[in-house]
Amino acid sequence: MAAHPMDVYAVPQRLVKVGRRRRLNVHITGEGSPTVILSAGGGCTTLHWGLVQPMLSATNRVFAFDRAGMGFSDPGPLPRLTSRSLADLRAALKATGTEPPYVLVGHSMGSFDMQLFAFLHPEEVAGMVLVDPRGDRVFERFGAAVPSMAVAAQRQRRQVLRNAVIAAQRPEPDSAAYEALAAPPEPQLTDAVNAALRDATLRPSTWRTIASEGASLDGASMEELDAARRHLGKMPLIVLTAANAVAMFALPAKHSATAKALWETTHDELAQLSDRGERRDVLDCGHMIPVERPEAVVAAIRDVIAAGA
Repeated sequence: MAAHPMDVYAVPQRLVKVGRRRRLNVHITGEGSPTVILSAGGGCTTLHWGLVQPMLSATNRVFAFDRAGMGFSDPGPLPRLTSRSLADLRAALKATGTEPPYVLVGHSMGSFDMQLFAFLHPEEVAGMVLVDPRGDRVFERFGAAVPSMAVAAQRQRRQVLRNAVIAAQRPEPDSAAYEALAAPPEPQLTDAVNAALRDATLRPSTWRTIASEGASLDGASMEELDAARRHLGKMPLIVLTAANAVAMFALPAKHSATAKALWETTHDELAQLSDRGERRDVLDCGHMIPVERPEAVVAAIRDVIAAGA
C-alpha cells in the first residue's frame, strides 16, 4: 500500500547543517518567486503547515522549518531566543540556496521570527503575513487586565518544566508518567504521524525548548524585537485574527471580552508596522488558523504577493 502523503511529516524531510554539530529540519516544495517562508507557532512543527504548504506550492517555492529542538531539528543552545532562531533560519536558507525575495509567514510565536527578519533585512522581504500572532508583551498586558491569566500562565510554565524532568527519567510505556507526556493520537492524522508526535513529546529537549522559548517571549526576545523595530514603509502586511482565539485560555466568561479586545488591539498595533498593513478577522476559527482555516492563510499570502508584484 502506498504511503499517505501526510506521512512525509513522520520523518525528517531534509536535515540541513546550521552549525558544526546541529541540523535544522526543513521542508521545501514548489517553484516560483517569491519564496514563502513558514514559521510555526510555539510547540508546533512543519506538520502544522501541512494543509497550507501544498496549496502554495502550486505557484511558489515554499520553505517550512522546525525550530531548533522541535520536530526533527537538533536542540540548540539555551536560552532559545528569537535571534538564535533567526540565525538558524538564515543559515538554512543559505545552505539550501534559497534566495530572496521572501514572503514571511509566522503563526503565533512564529511571528517573532518573521518580525525580526523583516526589521533586520527589509530589503529581502516582499511582504509578510502574521497569523493570529502573539502581540507585544501580550501576557504582561493580559496579566494586568485579567490577573487570573497571569496565574494560569505561570501554572502552565511550571508544568512544562515538570514535563522536561519527567521525560528525562524515561518513563516506562503504559506508566502514568508516560501517558501524561505522550501526545494522544489525533483521528485526522495518520498512524505514522501520531507516532512521531508521541515520540517528540517523550524527548526532554522538546519540553526544554518549549519552556525556554516561552520564557523569552515577554523578556529577552521581546527586547530583541524592540531594539530592531522599524517602520516597514509600504511593505504589504496582513495580520489575521482568529475570532475565537482567546478560547485557548479557558477564561471565565466575564473575562473573555476583555481578553478578546486586548488580543485584537495588539494585532492592530502590528498592522501599523506598515503603511499598507491591514488586520483581517477569520470567523468561526480558533487560534490554530493554519489547521482550521488554511484557505484563509493562503488567500492572505496570495494577496500580499499580488500587492508586492
